[in-house]
Amino acid sequence: MATRGKRFLARFAAFATAAVLTMSTLACGAPKQDNETTSIDTDKVSESSAAAKSKIMIFTPSDGISISSHTPLNKWAKLVPEITKSLDEAGFNSKNIKVKTDGNLVKQSEDVQDYVVNQLSSQSSQTYHHTTLIIAPAISGNKGNEQYGDYVTNPVDAQNYDTENNDGQDKASSTADAGSSSTTSSQNSDQQQNKTDSDEATAMEKLAKAMKLAQKAGAHTIILSNPIQDFNPDLFVSMSTPRQIGALQARQLVSKLALAKTTKVHPKSIEIMMPVSEDDSTCKTTERFSSEAFAGIWSVLGPYFKDGQAVSPSKILTSASSENDWRSVSFKASKTAEIKSELNTRLTGSSKDGKPVHVDGIIAMNGFVSSAVIDELGDLKYTGSAADINPEIEVSGIVGTLTGKHNLNRQAPPKPRDSKQNVSGTETETQTNSTESLAWPIVTGYGAYADMMPEIVNGKQWMTGMEDIQHLSGDIAVATAAMVSGKTLTDLSYVKTLSINDTKVATIHRKPMAISAGNLKHLLIEPGYISLADAGL
Repeated sequence: MATRGKRFLARFAAFATAAVLTMSTLACGAPKQDNETTSIDTDKVSESSAAAKSKIMIFTPSDGISISSHTPLNKWAKLVPEITKSLDEAGFNSKNIKVKTDGNLVKQSEDVQDYVVNQLSSQSSQTYHHTTLIIAPAISGNKGNEQYGDYVTNPVDAQNYDTENNDGQDKASSTADAGSSSTTSSQNSDQQQNKTDSDEATAMEKLAKAMKLAQKAGAHTIILSNPIQDFNPDLFVSMSTPRQIGALQARQLVSKLALAKTTKVHPKSIEIMMPVSEDDSTCKTTERFSSEAFAGIWSVLGPYFKDGQAVSPSKILTSASSENDWRSVSFKASKTAEIKSELNTRLTGSSKDGKPVHVDGIIAMNGFVSSAVIDELGDLKYTGSAADINPEIEVSGIVGTLTGKHNLNRQAPPKPRDSKQNVSGTETETQTNSTESLAWPIVTGYGAYADMMPEIVNGKQWMTGMEDIQHLSGDIAVATAAMVSGKTLTDLSYVKTLSINDTKVATIHRKPMAISAGNLKHLLIEPGYISLADAGL
């Protein structure tokens, strides 16, 4: 694509510029710098030569079958082609790049073992040194976490969740004695979960052994998204964590609502919708996901609630709340109806007459939840759009911008409205609350659902988020070329170190992209993630 092509052209241009400057110096009679020129040329030739004769094997989970566009763009089906294209542009032969997908970790571990034993063991040591295994562990997910996308980096140490977070019990625990049928169902669910955990644990051990064997022989190893227990790869590619997903949306809310300028007299009303799925009471990984996501949100919003600048319309969160209170805002969200019912209760339950109350912002966590939130806000007769609250963008200008006609009309966010100091001098606080009570709130999400793009264009959803797929793919390709040519990864500016299994591992990580109407064209349409038609244009 254009953006990616420019990125690699820029790298070649840098080398070309260096060569021209060297030639100019020689023409002026300066001493010949053979070492510098030779170093640049040899470096490039060595890297290209190594890449051209290298083999790449990519193992990823299979994408679930989607019958609609109501799924995140954060899918393996989007990332893997980008990685292979970037590898091709970095000098790797496309014929030597193979991809294998598996539906579960058990099958994936078998396929990796077969490849290492049958394909690599019969090759020479030189072939090993020019082979790279790129693996995204096919760990089991659940319906809740999958709504964020395929490659969220799950929290580590999930097995220690109970000892680290023993401050409360899941809401379902209060109904554990409701009847024998529910008890039996819970027992069956526990047994199924235990079997899945056992199978995955065994498969993870086999996968780690196969990877260690390949690494010992000299092959290079790259792990995507989630670590493999007891195995340290040459490179780990970290994706968005639950904490980052929560913090990203909270920061966008703080900026859009200008919370820093908000007073205790006129606080902003914010609801946090933390979705969980039916199996969360038995799956420690998903419990940790929710708690970590809320911790990310609270690290940003917590101080505002504590100071009284932010309040909860439902009164679920207070100034005394902490990051340990994630269960108080969690709810079962396997179906759209469950999400709408939860929001309805929160926005109408605290009012004496059962009518909706004013709300400034709603953190919906992902596109599945934000879609239902938008529907329910419409049913409750909220009106307007995100541009009506501290407008940074006029929605009327978005369509023209996306189609290339003109720039967005930006203006500074106004100061928080104070009924005692209004422009006319006649508006009362009662009148202000009346006119603003059903104004459309800021709605955030994550996953960049294709069918939700028109809602971002029309201002019903303020923002969404997703991985920086193209830049991540380019980073992986350049790092792979560096490894097969014998270079040190830490020489690359974007490669950092992360502690995995108590060992420092070279790591690539890019912050998730925050996407709104103002940058939708630049971040999604121009790179080719979505079309103008997907955006409702």
